[in-house]
Amino acid sequence: MRITGYENNQTILSEVGKRIKDTRIAMNYTQMDMSEHSGVALSTISRIERGESVNIENILNVLRTLDALANLELILPEQTVKPTDLADKKPKRQRVSKKRKEESSSQWVWGEDKT
Repeated sequence: MRITGYENNQTILSEVGKRIKDTRIAMNYTQMDMSEHSGVALSTISRIERGESVNIENILNVLRTLDALANLELILPEQTVKPTDLADKKPKRQRVSKKRKEESSSQWVWGEDKT
């Protein structure tokens, strides 16, 4: 199954669990081997492969054992400064702010002075 981003979380967890299981089997690891090498409990390995919700730290340990941790770079690449920002000499953005709505009147008046 291809993950497109329109699936619900449970479907994605199930697919990730299936892929982890397939990779584990391709590497000729039993669940017990995976547990010993990753430091993740055997029951948690089983839960991951069934697509149940688990702590992200456990998934990271499993991915490290499967030599797949570097693939996270494909999911969330580091954000760098764009060449156009360099040309404009803008610094890398640190936060997002919303534009403020302008008042219908350009002149500010006290509340009791409004008519």
